[in-house]
Amino acid sequence: MKNRKYLYTTGQFAKLNGINKRTLHYYDEIGLFCPECKGENGYRYYTCFQTVQLELILMLRKIGLSIDEILRYQQSPSGASFEELISDKKQLIDRSIQELLHIKSFLERKSDKLAMGLSAVHGKVDVVSLPRQPLLLSAPITGAYDHGDFAVAADFSLRLKSIFGLYDNFGSRIPVQRILEGRYDDYECFFAYGRTDSEAYDTARPAGTYLRAYCVGSWDRLGEVYRLMVSYAEEHRLELGGYAYEEGLNEMWLRNRDDYITMITVKCEGY
Repeated sequence: MKNRKYLYTTGQFAKLNGINKRTLHYYDEIGLFCPECKGENGYRYYTCFQTVQLELILMLRKIGLSIDEILRYQQSPSGASFEELISDKKQLIDRSIQELLHIKSFLERKSDKLAMGLSAVHGKVDVVSLPRQPLLLSAPITGAYDHGDFAVAADFSLRLKSIFGLYDNFGSRIPVQRILEGRYDDYECFFAYGRTDSEAYDTARPAGTYLRAYCVGSWDRLGEVYRLMVSYAEEHRLELGGYAYEEGLNEMWLRNRDDYITMITVKCEGY
């Protein structure tokens, strides 16, 4: 037997490489990764130089290659065959990275909404500066949230998922002129935020100065908050225009309708 100081038992080699020794036994049995030698006692012995080969196998398994695929590669290894082996997996990894980044962005939006919801004060009006934001719009709705509006919501949700996959909840849009006329439930459509890295959007909320307020409680309190926003605008000589955007902040952790938090954002014209 070779010099024992360069050899590791199955348990030692498994610990050295952070895997289960049963995995090494299995790989040996199927001919995927065999020990350097076996002693007269039947024990398997590995060398430190085999670590690189094992790391390659573990990496290929981690990116989704089957044992049969790796075995076929081992029969005639070369640079060309290795590139062919991993080319499809590299594309899969790229797609997975993009999906994970989108999931991260989704969770960050949820976290931001949670933070705003936790600090929301009913009826408090603030002036905020917002960047241009791409928007997707649904078909028209009545605001009655009847069968017709729910059908539009279902179609809109399917559209968003077909474009973006994982997607956050969407809100409702109402022309400011209707707000000024006291028609607080006369909605125009649903809206959703488009991604800045996608060309899939219908219009954009322009950059500029906006009034923002929160309605804490059921939707029948929205009119009260809109009246406060109109009064604030008149007091500070601000002209409201465009659209009012309503979006829920706490659907994911809502216990009952009295805890619902709606964020309202309205454009100030001339800014």
